Amino acid sequence: MFLFRRWFKKKIKNQSVIQQRTSYGIVAGLVGLISNLALFVIKVIVGLISGSISIITDAINNLSDTFSSALTVIGFKMAGKKPDHDHPYGHERSESISGLLISIVITFVGLQFVKSSFDKIVDPNVVHMSWQIYLVLLISIVLKLAQVYFYKQIAGDIDSETLLATAKDSLNDVYTTVAVLISAVIQAQTGWALDGWVGLGVAIYILISAVGLIRTFISELLGHQPSEQLVEKMTERLASYGDILGFHDLLIHQYGPNTIFASVHIEIDSRWELDQAHQVTDQIEHDFWHQLRIHLVCHLDPIDIDNQKYAKIYEAVQAVVKHYNLGLTTHDFHVEELVNEDELIQFDVVVPEEIKTSDDELLVSINHDLRKILGDVTAEVTFDHNYIGDDHSLI
Repeated sequence: MFLFRRWFKKKIKNQSVIQQRTSYGIVAGLVGLISNLALFVIKVIVGLISGSISIITDAINNLSDTFSSALTVIGFKMAGKKPDHDHPYGHERSESISGLLISIVITFVGLQFVKSSFDKIVDPNVVHMSWQIYLVLLISIVLKLAQVYFYKQIAGDIDSETLLATAKDSLNDVYTTVAVLISAVIQAQTGWALDGWVGLGVAIYILISAVGLIRTFISELLGHQPSEQLVEKMTERLASYGDILGFHDLLIHQYGPNTIFASVHIEIDSRWELDQAHQVTDQIEHDFWHQLRIHLVCHLDPIDIDNQKYAKIYEAVQAVVKHYNLGLTTHDFHVEELVNEDELIQFDVVVPEEIKTSDDELLVSINHDLRKILGDVTAEVTFDHNYIGDDHSLI
């Protein structure tokens, strides 16, 4: 595996970063597909010869890994396909559709083997084991450990969460095959009929894995929360720009591991010329695309940082919001002078997920309390519930 990886790395060294990622992903999927298919065929033959239901269920588990490897190939291949007129955000979610269908099939297979294992428990038969069968199971364990090493190395090369998950799945397969091997040895030495029970355990493991995959693929199709690593990476990059005053309302839309769109509100000094503001935000968007491969759109929020009157109003807003002890934070603060010399106070309030108080109740309370401090003012409040990451707003 080490020599193959080193040879392959030299072979694709002249490709672009995206092409290298696609090539790595495809070769990892093909290695898994071929090795898992070989294990499936060998274990089915051994299971039929020995009459062991646990070995056959373990073989079916390898077959499900073959499907997963095929999905890996399809996923990375689709990731390298450019968006078209009908699919402007790319085709990467087709991997999730295929994975969902295969997961449903694996679920039915797992249920069938639960029934077969129960039949073996109720009416156990003699399992015929030999040293050749033990050798096959040992080779299977070694091959799976090699897969774990290979997937982890490739995942490190291209920073792939998908291949890290595949490595974890291969390690779980090592545990199931070890359980089959131990039960075969115990049954051969003691005569205890463990085959049906171990087959049941492997079948249940297949079902749990399939249900987990179904939940994962459905979540991806619906649009799930981005990873903490991605949010942290984007937040650190935004915080590194010294020209801006702050940022908030980060939204991230993922259409696959390589297709990410995002938007964020950037706070700037209101005294800036429009050209200067555009130059700064344009540079941020340029950096995110060329360094992180993220399509970022920046919305400008100008802040009057020297207006003493607005500062007094802002302090009153903060006092009112903090008084509720609900963990509320604010941003997008703005004061608009109305024709009748009244003031319209506009700001957003970030509401923690666990807060049960309704937005309407909060709005009434905020307006009531602000009027007690500032007089005849009106607060126009936007309540935020679904933005990502911490608020890095100046005010």
